[in-house]
Amino acid sequence: MTSAARPVILVVARDVGARTSVVTELERRYRVDYAVVAANDEQEAAARIDELADGGGQLALILADRAGDLDGRTVFSHARRRFPDVRRGRLIEWGQWGDAAVREEILSLMAAAELEYYVIRPWHSPDEYFHRTITEFLLEWERSIGLRPREVAVIGKAGLPRTHELRSLLARGGIPHEWLEPDSDAARERLAAVGVEDEVPDVPVVLLLDGRVLRDPGNAELAAAYGLTTTLDGEADVVVVGAGPGGLAAAVYAASEGLDVLVVERESIGGQAGSSSLIRNYLGFSRGISGSELAQRAYQQAWVFGARFAHAREAVGIERDGDGFRVRVAPEDCIRCSSIVLATGVSYRRLDVDELKPFEGAGVYYGASAIEAQGMVGRHVTIIGGGNSAGQAALHLARYAASVTVLVRGTGLAASMSQYLIDQLVAQGVAVRTRAQVVGGGGDGVLERIRVRDRDTGEERDVECGGLFVLIGAAPRTEWLPPEILRDRWGYVLTGPEVVAEGERANWPLEREPFPHETSVPGVFAVGDARRGSVKRVASAVGEGSVVVSSVHRRIAEVETGAVEPPATATPVAAKLPAVPPAPAPSQAPASPEAGTAEPAARPGAGASGP
Repeated sequence: MTSAARPVILVVARDVGARTSVVTELERRYRVDYAVVAANDEQEAAARIDELADGGGQLALILADRAGDLDGRTVFSHARRRFPDVRRGRLIEWGQWGDAAVREEILSLMAAAELEYYVIRPWHSPDEYFHRTITEFLLEWERSIGLRPREVAVIGKAGLPRTHELRSLLARGGIPHEWLEPDSDAARERLAAVGVEDEVPDVPVVLLLDGRVLRDPGNAELAAAYGLTTTLDGEADVVVVGAGPGGLAAAVYAASEGLDVLVVERESIGGQAGSSSLIRNYLGFSRGISGSELAQRAYQQAWVFGARFAHAREAVGIERDGDGFRVRVAPEDCIRCSSIVLATGVSYRRLDVDELKPFEGAGVYYGASAIEAQGMVGRHVTIIGGGNSAGQAALHLARYAASVTVLVRGTGLAASMSQYLIDQLVAQGVAVRTRAQVVGGGGDGVLERIRVRDRDTGEERDVECGGLFVLIGAAPRTEWLPPEILRDRWGYVLTGPEVVAEGERANWPLEREPFPHETSVPGVFAVGDARRGSVKRVASAVGEGSVVVSSVHRRIAEVETGAVEPPATATPVAAKLPAVPPAPAPSQAPASPEAGTAEPAARPGAGASGP
């Protein structure tokens, strides 16, 4: 097989009739953009895959009626080894899911991360159910491979932290983009096309679809440039601070019930969950879904219900204002509201290793997204952390890196990682080193090595490392809150019964009990990872964000009916109540089982414009 301009869909089936029906149905729909190629068995399929790879072609999707045996490797594994982004489907006949042998093969392949899902062979034409599965596969592949022309180009040096920051914002915002080194021919051509010639930029430059050139733009400037709102105006019934899963759920349910909602997000929509490569245990997504895709869908859902968003804006203070509040937003804005929902989430803890600080964004990364993973081809990668987020990152990086090692401070993974992820790590050959910690490292401009200490023996040794991904637990983003909003010693916000627990009735100013998820300040609520006692799962955060809206309604009705006597004038939320100031958190806080409550969500539609 020679290299073709069109990406390939490979169909592997022993039965001639089955093979013909699949190929015919695929060609009817996709032959203009994809080359549909057939193989009789896994040996022929492997030969075609190797020929395609050696010729510089692209394999988008492989559909096979069995895993096969290629010297101990399945045909799906062989395809992924040659094409890390290929999508893989196990062909089955209608009703064959009831066959015990077929069922066990599919489950074992998925448990070993060798298969995305099964595909039911078309049995009539057109078979739209079949095509829905195929189209989803191809969309996922296109997003991961970056095949089509991109809306945005980032031109910046690989080892420059700001280059990484801009790319991360775009990727987590769901904005398709390409990255070019400043001194490459492709970069010079792109710059010349917009009138910038004979110049190698020393700062990152962002080129937009409409020809605009942004030199080292700020986060808000970049968000506004591709159509996201960054301004605040008027008032709102509810201000939601944070646009992770909990905040997005609150926005969806509040807006759908007729409340005027403004969501303020300082970074990227999706929170930590937005960086998760695959969430397999979120209800309703049997094949799994990436954190960014889930966040994008939630954002679009909130937007079509009328929720407003202030992107790349940071809430920095809360003040009382009559019967409501004013939320101060940096640098000098504020918005008045009746109630506030705090969904600020958590941030990955930083390594306290001075030698590694210069390499943040140049080999040391907090979290793991697609842009870093694809840059790890052929490198030795280390992940620090033992939660689900670390496991998901390890599996994603294993598709590209020469080797992946997970370092944990404890004695194993079972206490903090789901068993299905542990099984997949073993199947993919990811090494796990226990009782270990990183204490140093270095490199020439970019990270090249780390120093690892054995916590039992104290022995230290240098290890080659082209990428260090840190997922070591998280700290809540609550340091900006006034002291009247009570927190525990780690900074997590107390809500509901905990506000008045243990004889601390003085912490609560009203005779009624606090509503569910209500903080020590009536009318201010907290959901998701920043709330004490929350379960660090995406589904849990979504649940809290949805149910808190009933408490918001109760509070608004309480004020409107005069059931409480609010302050008469605008005053800061002061230390009227005894505060529990956040103390320095432990060096190893409980890790989030997923990527927190996680290409962050972008805008409705596939184009560069949107709300």
